[in-house]
Amino acid sequence: MMETQKVSYFELKGSYEEIGRQMARRLKAMSALQYMRMPPPEHISAEDLKEAMKLYEKYCPGLVEELNSFSEESGIPVEEIAYSWMTYLIPRCSGLLLPGDKTADGHTKLIRNYEFSIEDEDLTVTRTAPDGKYAHVSGNIACFGRCEGINECGLAVSMSACGFPVSNMKGMRAPKVKGLQFWAVIRTVLENCKNVEEALGMLKDMPIAYNINLLLADSRHDGALFETMDGKMAYKKLSEVKEDGYLCATNHIVIPEFQVYEPAAMRNSVIRFKNVNEFAKSKKQFTESEMKQFMLQKYPQGMSAFFYEDWFGTIKTVVLDVEELRYSICWFGLEENGWTDFKVTDPMNDYEEEKTVIKERAMPEMFEMVPINGEDI
Repeated sequence: MMETQKVSYFELKGSYEEIGRQMARRLKAMSALQYMRMPPPEHISAEDLKEAMKLYEKYCPGLVEELNSFSEESGIPVEEIAYSWMTYLIPRCSGLLLPGDKTADGHTKLIRNYEFSIEDEDLTVTRTAPDGKYAHVSGNIACFGRCEGINECGLAVSMSACGFPVSNMKGMRAPKVKGLQFWAVIRTVLENCKNVEEALGMLKDMPIAYNINLLLADSRHDGALFETMDGKMAYKKLSEVKEDGYLCATNHIVIPEFQVYEPAAMRNSVIRFKNVNEFAKSKKQFTESEMKQFMLQKYPQGMSAFFYEDWFGTIKTVVLDVEELRYSICWFGLEENGWTDFKVTDPMNDYEEEKTVIKERAMPEMFEMVPINGEDI
């Protein structure tokens, strides 16, 4: 089934108080404020929300101010803004980090696919420039969060869920520790860190409840994979994998010594991980066009899929070029939707456009659990 879907782009700048009001006014103009109002479930108490706000104040500076101003402008109580309680602690994704010596133009690049359900996505790209923080271009999630992006210093970040997605919503894996969702972590890193070294230092000190694979790259040709599992953390730097010369992740634990905590994964994750490794090892260097073509190739040979009703449809494919400070996006896994480029250094015009979506149904065996290192997939 083929249909069209509206996507949007806009800029946020100024103080956090001003950014919160800008967001509320924009959603009001789009008649979309109702989607942000979601009272917390019964098991999240007023005391839990107070504790969450204290956590945001410490680890996500500016966020509480932004939430409060959004609340004042929109008329939605802070505790009923979905982000407020969903961030205190869903997606399936893939990512590949290729350093400059593996790319034809010598530019270190992060390229990633993001799979989920269209109905649960913002379908928005923003340029955010908070006063006194690093400006960044990123994909939005839950309005205030970020799911990948690149900042003005050339630090690029992308994510994939590590194991079954963690959430305080019904049907998801319950968090084992108190802490933050990935979308708050990524935004904090983009706004406050200028390179991989600073990002790793910040991440190691943050309480992260989401099980996450974070790929990090910077303009110094440094890179890392940072993983969390039920409050435990591990990371591997690009300098430690010189023989392979790249880092990648799908939706399971990648670092071998960390796999003891969850040695199984969904079949589709193991297949995609095999695909991305075979691609990365197939040549000494890749053009950006070759990277894009591989990510847009249809699963199971490639990385894109159209199973949106099964929460496994490609929302976007993104290239982050740390030399050009460029964010490039192709929507819904379809080359015919074209690529849209943004530079962190350039202002972003507010606009909307329509893109094509193809919807299919998945085979149930895609979601069966198999050993991470099993051969029979």
